[in-house]
Amino acid sequence: MDTHIAAVPTTRRLPLLPLALALGGGLAAGVLDLGADEVQGPALVVMLGAFAGAFAGAPGWAAAIAAVAGLFAAHFGALAVMHADAPSAGMLVALVPALVAAYAGRATAAVVGRVGDALPRAGTPGSRVLLGAALTACAAAGLAPVWATLAARAQPVAWWVALWWQLATLVAWAGAAPWVVRRARAGDAERPLSAAAVARDAALVVGVAGVHGLALVALTRALFVPLGPASFVAAAVWAFAAYLPLDALAGVLVAAIARASDAERLATESARRTAALTAAATEGRLAALTAQLRPHFLFNALNTALVLARRGDAPATARVLGDLAELLRYVLAAGDAVRLDDELAFVARYLDVERVRFPDRLQPTIDASPEARDALVPRLVLQPLVENALKHGVAGRIGAGVVRLRAWCESGSLRVTVTDDGPGPRAAPADGGVGLANTRARLAALYGTAASLDLRAGPDGGAVAELRLPLRRAEAA
Repeated sequence: MDTHIAAVPTTRRLPLLPLALALGGGLAAGVLDLGADEVQGPALVVMLGAFAGAFAGAPGWAAAIAAVAGLFAAHFGALAVMHADAPSAGMLVALVPALVAAYAGRATAAVVGRVGDALPRAGTPGSRVLLGAALTACAAAGLAPVWATLAARAQPVAWWVALWWQLATLVAWAGAAPWVVRRARAGDAERPLSAAAVARDAALVVGVAGVHGLALVALTRALFVPLGPASFVAAAVWAFAAYLPLDALAGVLVAAIARASDAERLATESARRTAALTAAATEGRLAALTAQLRPHFLFNALNTALVLARRGDAPATARVLGDLAELLRYVLAAGDAVRLDDELAFVARYLDVERVRFPDRLQPTIDASPEARDALVPRLVLQPLVENALKHGVAGRIGAGVVRLRAWCESGSLRVTVTDDGPGPRAAPADGGVGLANTRARLAALYGTAASLDLRAGPDGGAVAELRLPLRRAEAA
């Protein structure tokens, strides 16, 4: 049956907090306008509210409308409480600069977001907040010295002009941030800073501050904000003097954030490459160890068939070669992890081959719990243990020898012991020979310290090889 589910259209909600920020700016502008003798100050505050709301996430048109609505709300409130003059329709003109400021706020937020994606935790809101907070902090820190500069030169509405200048400066800094980030990352962090480079950067900061001062004074004139008794050139000069240290501070801060994030990125990439190389080296070592085990085992099995053939025992030779074919199929199969039950079946067939060599002297037993049989183990992990027991516990005896294999689960681990009743580990190499040494190396590469292989003397004589592995079920693989 074909079913179709119609897509349900969703409505996008306006962000309330950014709109409240824009509305608050409009309310503040309205309160100022009630007692102000000029309109420039309240107009700049309306623009500031619209910019802040849009920068925080509100659509540009919504932030502008909210800011102007706050302006009207303040006047209507004064009309109701203090019987002040009713707001005039001419206040709607404030919507034009509010729209300009709001969309400047959206553009600034977009630039900050793109640059923030290249900073620590790329693509997350935290990176944008980091860059935005740094630039906003620089703009806020410069508000007092800029106001002092304006007030000292008899600038009318100095506070509002300072707010406007810092707002425009924040937009300019955000626009320049991508270039600063690219330039900071293009440098060599390990190369010492030269005098020529310092002089070049200093000249660049001076030039940027000069352009900055000229642009701010020109925009202030374009908004019909009076500059007081100062001429255009004089105003540009003291604007340059006020913003030279602020531009240098903002540039150094953005560059420092970029270099820090770049160092973090390089460290992460280096760690990733190191991990990949380590994994590749471990896989290569495992393949080499496994390849070393397989020829060693096959040589012993073929030697058994050769001994039988020399004896002229054709049936036994045929049986051994048939078993050897099955053993070869298991040894050459793909995959390193197998069920313990499959490994035990392989060991049982291997013991059948060896029993042909020691028909009356080998007495093997295999005892494994049902839950242990489903555990995953590395392929050929038990054969070296059994071979070691045969070589040092049975081959050197005249009478019968016992080889007992037990497997069980205990405290989240798989435990396997291979016990023989031979002369004990003192008659054998301390580590059990090449087979056990290779097995230990494989376990270390696969499990680290979570696995172990110990060879010790048995309580009643002989030797005990004990294998401990993390318990991993075949059904979970």
